[in-house]
Amino acid sequence: MIGFIDFTLPGMTNRPSLPNAHRMLGRFPYFIVNPHAGVGTGRYALSKVEEIVRRGEGEMAVLRHGEDVAIAVEQALYQGATDVIAVGGDGTVGGVAGTLAGTDVHMGIVPAGTANMFARELGIPISISGSLDLIMGERGIRQVDAMEVNGRRFIHQVLLGVGSEALSRVTSREKRILRRSVYALMGLRAFRDFRPVWVNTIIDGEEVSGWVSQVLIANAGILGIHPFRLGPDIRVDDGRADVIFMGGRSRTSLILAGLYLLGGSYDEAHRMRCFPVRRSAHIETEPKTIIRADGEFIGMTPLDLTVLPGAVKAIVPSTV
Repeated sequence: MIGFIDFTLPGMTNRPSLPNAHRMLGRFPYFIVNPHAGVGTGRYALSKVEEIVRRGEGEMAVLRHGEDVAIAVEQALYQGATDVIAVGGDGTVGGVAGTLAGTDVHMGIVPAGTANMFARELGIPISISGSLDLIMGERGIRQVDAMEVNGRRFIHQVLLGVGSEALSRVTSREKRILRRSVYALMGLRAFRDFRPVWVNTIIDGEEVSGWVSQVLIANAGILGIHPFRLGPDIRVDDGRADVIFMGGRSRTSLILAGLYLLGGSYDEAHRMRCFPVRRSAHIETEPKTIIRADGEFIGMTPLDLTVLPGAVKAIVPSTV
């Protein structure tokens, strides 16, 4: 069953024709809305997008569950959209970006999630009204990198190890009740259920291995619900991804790695090692561990990564 609704609002018997102003600009925005994003933010964003659709300035699909993002994007492309707008959290953004990668269609973001890390990375206004004004008004276009992971495309970050295991055990009920505090629960579980993994990686033909608590693959530098930057050299348009080995065989090493990560320190003394990937990487772990990409469970290791430089054309403020 298709998991999204291709919307025609009450009183509209046919698809709206876009106003002359938007036709002259050559724009056809198609909004893909996740009304369940954030804590009420998704539904508020939906109401604002509905106003745009009522004015005949775009169209929209409303998601029923996240795994159908790609289907909604394909529908938007079939209808000739020039801009496909992800209205939701980082998972929705990743799904839209991954499907648009390699096309000439622009990706826009209306940040309606909990962390909204990728919107912050691109300098997009975090308010619903501000981001919609950007999409519908004067804006710039920035070509950003993407990653292909085990045959699927993503744009932000990939996690494996103790963090991905803890994240996969968080329930929808816990998210609803704890809201942002659910990340503290995830951290406590990661510490309690700590299990180091042996990682063997081939990065652009060079072999790297060692004990880690988790591995983070970063395409963008912003991380966390209270965002901090992973380091000054990690950018979304630098033509590479960065594989970061975190921690070692002890719980203490995991804590130290996290503390130094906050400061952007990457060296073996700090239990952090960072390896740039310009073409591809292959990662195996013992034991096997969960892989999460842009917040979504995609399977178990091994992992194959390919860097896709400049694959997504993102709508950004004209000054960025």
